[in-house]
Amino acid sequence: MMTSAIQPVLQTAGADTTTRMMERAPSFASAIARVGAGTREKQINEAAQQLVATSLVQPVLDSMMKSRFREGPFSPGPVEERFMPLLNRHLSDRIVSSANFGLVNALTDQLTARSGSVELTA
Repeated sequence: MMTSAIQPVLQTAGADTTTRMMERAPSFASAIARVGAGTREKQINEAAQQLVATSLVQPVLDSMMKSRFREGPFSPGPVEERFMPLLNRHLSDRIVSSANFGLVNALTDQLTARSGSVELTA
């Protein structure tokens, strides 16, 4: 008996909820679009940071590691030689992300302005 009295109330509540969700759908879609736009700029900034880290900072670190001061007792062992490129990659990423590089900012601004025609790939 109890379920028959409750069932019409639940059906109307369900219809009201669906109606309210449909009314809020355009605002939800615009919120998703706003989040997507912010994410796009963040992706462009990260791509610019990676570009600067691998093409500018990492070669400088690599050349520093091959200096003449690393000869004799300071020469690297086999493990250092194997893992030094990984360390240099990590250090270059950290340097670029922690410092305020003007080149990263300029690349981000330029790519953000043309973000309709730029495709980011991993």
